[in-house]
Amino acid sequence: MNKRPRFLLRVLCTAIFFVSTIHWLLRPIPAAQTAAPKYIFLFLADGGGIPHMEITRQYNRLIHNEGLVITDKIIKEGTLGLMTTHAADTLSTDSAAAATAMASGCKANVGALGICADGTVPKTVMELAKQQGRRIGFVTTATVYDASPAAFVSHVRNRRDYAAIVDGYLRFEPEVLFGGGRDQFLAHDEPGSRRKDGRNIIQAFRDKGYGYAATKEHLAQLKGRKALGLFTLEDMSFEIDRDDKVEPSLSDMTRAAIRVLEEDASRGFILFIENENIDTAGHFNDVAAMIRDYREFDRAVGLAYDFYRRYPGEALIIVTADHETGGLGFVQALKDLSSTGAKNRLAATAEDLKKLQSIRISLRKAAAILGTHPTEASVDRLMAEHFKGFVLAPEYKQAILKRQLLSRTNYIDPVTVALGLMVANNTQAYWLTTAHTNQPTMVAALGVGAELFRGYLDNADFGKTLKALLEGKQTP
Repeated sequence: MNKRPRFLLRVLCTAIFFVSTIHWLLRPIPAAQTAAPKYIFLFLADGGGIPHMEITRQYNRLIHNEGLVITDKIIKEGTLGLMTTHAADTLSTDSAAAATAMASGCKANVGALGICADGTVPKTVMELAKQQGRRIGFVTTATVYDASPAAFVSHVRNRRDYAAIVDGYLRFEPEVLFGGGRDQFLAHDEPGSRRKDGRNIIQAFRDKGYGYAATKEHLAQLKGRKALGLFTLEDMSFEIDRDDKVEPSLSDMTRAAIRVLEEDASRGFILFIENENIDTAGHFNDVAAMIRDYREFDRAVGLAYDFYRRYPGEALIIVTADHETGGLGFVQALKDLSSTGAKNRLAATAEDLKKLQSIRISLRKAAAILGTHPTEASVDRLMAEHFKGFVLAPEYKQAILKRQLLSRTNYIDPVTVALGLMVANNTQAYWLTTAHTNQPTMVAALGVGAELFRGYLDNADFGKTLKALLEGKQTP
């Protein structure tokens, strides 16, 4: 063969090589695959911002000489991210829009459950898990039809459509459903019912093979593959007020949920655990109640961590919050308004945490003790019996007696707001508002796929990532 045909052959081979290479480089690349966790725990500290967690961590360390599972185990051994929380139509959010984003992977308007802002109705994380044959569980200290758990199974435009949400649970049939809210499960002619029809939804669940518990004792005795637990007519009690002999704690419910889900977990499970009382305490500006409930939330996380230690190659724990409530923080303040000098300033110390430990009732219960027509004598008696060592400023006492609001941003209840300011004045734990803020929340994760939740992400991206992980995809 002469040189010219050889040269042309080389040119042709080179051209074919480059065309093939370019075609390979430009090929569609499928989403990277990763092993999907068999067991998923999704913990939601409703309303619990980073300051809520940090104050509780300091309280545990300085008052009880204890650690915090979330910081000492989940974050230390796993990954940490931050998550934005705004709704589609507001710069802050409510629990419905936030939970919809986390459950479905799309932005939603305030008040909507399981419906994206553009009107589409997506498949939720739990619906996807159900299709995969996973067992599903819900544990909450709120009513089970409250926005956060409901967003994972419901598609309604109004979060107040409670009967539709409860009926949706019956159709969906999660293996575990624990919390408050018995009022929407009772027929309308039964004491405490708020349903408008004659259906007894508790009996309907029983007809589908569910065991039923109404007390802590019943919960401990539950057996079988499916369980319904409704422990109060409405929301469950703050941990600081809870009757331990009657009403189970969040960790009691979490322990029972794991026991039920493990009955037949060959295809895995996903368990949603929420402490709504952290959010409610924030709405009432009640730092003492918040700390007790965040401590209990951490105990429940500890149970999941024990489970993870048994199945480190198959389990994933996610600890997060849907939004922050209250704008809480220990702050430096003036002793009085006589001077701004350094000698007239106060900062919180361990002594202030001891004062918070001395409070034994929630501010909501304190307001209930005072009733709708508080008197000077009843206010003085309340302070002497339940807030020993605390000083009630005259302006706060007058606000309680007159049921008068003191701020445009702290408005949920005049009595609890005034009491919350009283506690703040005595401990330096102040609240910006009784509403939600736009602060980002943390996402702590440990286990299979935990690295996907590292960094700064939006709550809709959180939902997309969780759904992709269920499908074994590394990226949405």
